[in-house]
Amino acid sequence: MTINTIKPFSGYESTRLDHLEQQRQEHQKPVANQDSGTDRISISDEARLKMSMLKAAQENDGVRADKVADVKARIEAGEYEASGKDIAASLLRQELDIWG
Repeated sequence: MTINTIKPFSGYESTRLDHLEQQRQEHQKPVANQDSGTDRISISDEARLKMSMLKAAQENDGVRADKVADVKARIEAGEYEASGKDIAASLLRQELDIWG
């Protein structure tokens, strides 16, 4: 039985392995121009507007008490007549305003 010795890497393989090792080491180095552990974000004006609208919507239950009281009083007085067409048109306008 004979045991053959392991041949050393050829020039191409050695160069390739050196290149891969160099890339690996570069990826492990910390980036020099990073701040010392601080993160920063910037929020666009549009995002600020959306955040304020969301906050306002969450604070309000969506019911306008003054309008509800007015309609209730008109119904009790017999002065309120709702047209199905008007209600449908109003709902459609609201829907289009939301989805724009």
